[in-house]
Amino acid sequence: MAENKRTLGGEKEHMAGAFLEKKGHRILEYNFRTRMAEADLVTMDGDTLVFVEVKYRRDLSEGHPLEAVHAAKQRRVRLAALYYLEDHNLSPDTTAVRFDVIGILGDEITHVENAF
Repeated sequence: MAENKRTLGGEKEHMAGAFLEKKGHRILEYNFRTRMAEADLVTMDGDTLVFVEVKYRRDLSEGHPLEAVHAAKQRRVRLAALYYLEDHNLSPDTTAVRFDVIGILGDEITHVENAF
């Protein structure tokens, strides 16, 4: 079951990536992970480095996917951003950074820019 969930998650992250590419984003990385932090997608939107959290729900029985991006998840994505900046020798003072969320409900995609 965990493998199926992981596979489904990967499929939805790639679906989100394709959606963002159509909007003009350049995908830099899927699944940027450290021991303590993670970001599903890292993209460039113009001159802005964007860290994207992707949440999927088949239906509303567990709530809307956007509701699943709680404070602890936001902290982990922010931490991933700091690690990413450090790993790529980028300064948070000179690099524009944004945090987006993509909620996928069935096949419907909702993109919230600057979500947190």
